[in-house]
Amino acid sequence: MKNAFPIKCIYFVLLMIYPCSAIAQTIQQMEVVLNQHLKRIEHFAYLSHRTDETAYDSLVLENIYFEEKLLLFANKNPEILTYEFPLLRNENFNIATSSDRKFRIFSWDLQTGGTMHFYDNVFVYAHNKKIVAYSPELPEGSPGGYYSDIYQFRNDENAFYLAYQHRTLSNRDLHQEFQIYSFEKDSLIENHKKILTKAGFTSKLGFPFNFYSVVDKNERPIRLIKYNNALQTITLPVVTENGDVTKKKIVYQYNGHYFTKQQ
Repeated sequence: MKNAFPIKCIYFVLLMIYPCSAIAQTIQQMEVVLNQHLKRIEHFAYLSHRTDETAYDSLVLENIYFEEKLLLFANKNPEILTYEFPLLRNENFNIATSSDRKFRIFSWDLQTGGTMHFYDNVFVYAHNKKIVAYSPELPEGSPGGYYSDIYQFRNDENAFYLAYQHRTLSNRDLHQEFQIYSFEKDSLIENHKKILTKAGFTSKLGFPFNFYSVVDKNERPIRLIKYNNALQTITLPVVTENGDVTKKKIVYQYNGHYFTKQQ
């Protein structure tokens, strides 16, 4: 729950109270437990936004419990990368999965904000026959976002992943971006700079935009960035200074080493 409340100081206490029997649970049993916490998050969010100021503290704790149990379950059950979790999926909880089923991102709305939404994420990946799960730290002041998709591409040596993130900054102002990830030894590299822009090499392509300029699109979530795996291209719309999305496009294509802007 990055930037919404301090959690590191109570992680140890929470882990101490978790029953050891959780380790032996099936993936379906784990899902039921996680779903119970999501329902309590919804309940305390409703109370804190409308009637009971003290419910905010309970909302904060339920988000902590949810994250810690998801991390605990992920590190103990390899099905975490393949199971579909039908009970959990809703507008406040998202799962993005790579096509090779080796990388997955769980995202949920903390429901601690108003028109600006705060999100937390748990990254899970399989590498060298190990399952690793962790919650990445966010930059100071960032509300975070949720991930809807993970696209995969390869060169002659490695596999790379394009993770699609959505942020809700207000009812009007949204943000979307692609970020490239890769594996090195036993680690997931979050800052793999495979995109060449005017400012130099970067691992991200993204932009803020005015939601009302594309509100008529039926797709939800709206995906303004497109990835073509056959052509290995990333296509983005041109956005005006006011944030309005235009029909003009910018295309980056992978040349075997990095993505570069096409004329």
